[in-house]
Amino acid sequence: MFFKDEKAQGALEYLLIIGGAIVLAAIVIAVIINITSKTKDTANTQYSDFNNLISDVN
Repeated sequence: MFFKDEKAQGALEYLLIIGGAIVLAAIVIAVIINITSKTKDTANTQYSDFNNLISDVN
């Protein structure tokens, strides 16, 4: 009986570690997506400002 409890505890710990890794990966992916979307918006704004500046010069 003792070995069954030990195996169950090991399996539960393994599942909790895998679950924690998945949650951590999801957080990292969400942060990366957020950063890249902000960078894309900034680049588009700067491109638009640059085009406006060039048209004002001409």
